[in-house]
Amino acid sequence: MSLGFTEPWALLLALAAVLPWRRRGQPALPYPSLAMIPADPLSAWIDRGLRLVAVAAVLCLAIAIAGPYLREQQVERVGTGAHIVLLLDRSSSMNDNFTGKYLGARANESKSAVARKLLAEFVARREHDLFAVVEFAAAPIYVLPLTEDRTAVQAAIAAAGGRGHGVTHIAPGLAMALDFFTGKPLTGARLILLVSDGAARIDEETQDKLRQWFQETQASLYWIYLRNPRSAPLSEKPANPNESTTPEYFLDQYFRNLGVPYRAFEAENPAALQRAIAAVEKLENLPLRYMEKLPRQDLSDWFYGAVLVLLVLLAAAKATEVKAWAA
Repeated sequence: MSLGFTEPWALLLALAAVLPWRRRGQPALPYPSLAMIPADPLSAWIDRGLRLVAVAAVLCLAIAIAGPYLREQQVERVGTGAHIVLLLDRSSSMNDNFTGKYLGARANESKSAVARKLLAEFVARREHDLFAVVEFAAAPIYVLPLTEDRTAVQAAIAAAGGRGHGVTHIAPGLAMALDFFTGKPLTGARLILLVSDGAARIDEETQDKLRQWFQETQASLYWIYLRNPRSAPLSEKPANPNESTTPEYFLDQYFRNLGVPYRAFEAENPAALQRAIAAVEKLENLPLRYMEKLPRQDLSDWFYGAVLVLLVLLAAAKATEVKAWAA
């Protein structure tokens, strides 16, 4: 049952609803004889109606005092959008600006700050998406599960504004992001949005596991690579085939062979980052089924309002009552 009460004991006050039937509503007036007066059905029905109004007022008052409410509910919605996991790099290099310079006090110009600002705007525009947030550096951090609560998502993005630390270790972060989709029915587009300025080597065993999980969950992967302008583009094969010195190129090649939709966006300045996020917004705009959680709704005011209306009717009837027979 969706209806609940905060003070259910107050429902016992509803027993007072029998009083209007046990007591006369108007005072008795002395008169020699009523035998010659014909029956008055209209007056009888008015009397019954006023008693019913009194009963309704007592019941509404008892229910209002009991604190009625509709319990929290989940309603299925159909919109346009995706289930999106924001996978945010929190390594120490995210404290730098796009030229690779450490900012110190000017943290609002860092790659992390610019990315958070644009992601917050992206979330605000995507009204029907579900968002989750995972941060990673040396280890992943579970921040927020998939939710339609925009306030919580914006707070999670803002909370990523602390100074980054550690190295970039993407594999555990990807595994945690994929876990949001594991074992759940496919009800819309699934997307992992990786925002990172670097990469690290992923061993072959982990590569195989991630590839299998991506294919099982059918999640797309978009990588916004915050590239230092002095670094080589992802499309440029390095002269040195050593994966430890050019991990971003090899990571991009691995992502291209995951067997799921993948795109990389290279952003070497704030404007390029903004264009990358705008491109992602256009790509994932598919039909989406999701469950919206409706909060508990208090109903006391409605019943107190009904009591007020009913009491006004009774007061109006009382005002028309005959106090004495005409001489």
